[in-house]
Amino acid sequence: MYTLTKEEWLSQYQGKLSERDLALMSRAHEVLAENTLNRENMPWGDIPAISPWLGCPGLWNWDSVFHGMTVSRYDSVLAQNTIDCFAKYQCENGMMPDVITLRGFLADDAGKPPVFPWGILTMYKRTKDMDFLRRNYDRSVKYEKFLTTERYDGTMFFYSSQKEDVSANNYESARFESGWDNSARWDRWPIVDLHPIDLNCYMVLFYRSMAEMAGILGEEANGWKEKEIALTKIVEDNLYDDSIGAYVDRNRKTGEFSTVLSPASFMPLFIGTASKERAESMNRIARDTTKFYPGMPSVAYDDKGHDKDYWRGLTWLNVAYFATKGLYDYGYLDTAREIKEYILSMCYDLLPNIHENYDSLLRLGCGCEHFSWSSCFIIEFILEIK
Repeated sequence: MYTLTKEEWLSQYQGKLSERDLALMSRAHEVLAENTLNRENMPWGDIPAISPWLGCPGLWNWDSVFHGMTVSRYDSVLAQNTIDCFAKYQCENGMMPDVITLRGFLADDAGKPPVFPWGILTMYKRTKDMDFLRRNYDRSVKYEKFLTTERYDGTMFFYSSQKEDVSANNYESARFESGWDNSARWDRWPIVDLHPIDLNCYMVLFYRSMAEMAGILGEEANGWKEKEIALTKIVEDNLYDDSIGAYVDRNRKTGEFSTVLSPASFMPLFIGTASKERAESMNRIARDTTKFYPGMPSVAYDDKGHDKDYWRGLTWLNVAYFATKGLYDYGYLDTAREIKEYILSMCYDLLPNIHENYDSLLRLGCGCEHFSWSSCFIIEFILEIK
């Protein structure tokens, strides 16, 4: 196990990164430290763990995974504690809940995108802690059983809720489960009627990660690789719209494609399943100034639903990173580097604040001013897209 100070961690990058990037990483480290909850009588015990922000302190689902992944670069103890403290609240049916607040409120009517096994495996590759891998592999086995029982229709996965108020027809909890809350992706049809492109790509990554973890642990293969291969084919056969040359969500009841383009459309590049031809089409879309270039907004600039309201057009660094890293991994280096530089220069100009999200047209910070996962993905942009 290891715990490096900020100075010790940054020293390895001196002379290798620009002064701007070092300043961004330094401030990102500080924000993550500031948002670390460390007090007595917390719901999960007297164990430090990272909250998204102090205005509403607690442990959130995919936030905790992002926090753990990045912090495992310099502090394995805090990173693993953040995961384990959150995972204590895994539901009896295997679902990973949405949030446990510092006051003890548990939001367990829906979860979040299933990034858990991928994050655990990423952390293990740095820490080499077999006990951490074992307990979280076991949690992931239970989690997968929930997903295939409650969020799978025999073809692909969908977002939903355990306690959905269908009569209200707003499907609020299911939208919270997507992580994209009020996105224009959910305007045309109820979210529960869709096969979302990002969710099904996360599940491909889920199965891939489970197969690798099982191998490391000496577990039975459990069909993980076969599930990955089968779902990959289904995604590629069903969630690419040839008429627009893009991956999109699809109505699972009618078969109609969504017309809303978002960073989720790039997820097959992030997980490496797209053909070269499809990746090339996605690169053209990424470079289109009417759609995603240069700020990788959460909804394409020219979409009729695009505005400045939260997930309807602001740049969120987590999904912007997934899209940009996918382009980078497919060899579209200029596109990826230019988007990265635009986003990082915007973040740098607004220091010392690291915002929840950004208006990439006006280059303004929005939402919370000291946000943990934005800090994480600033670090990931710098270290993973070179």
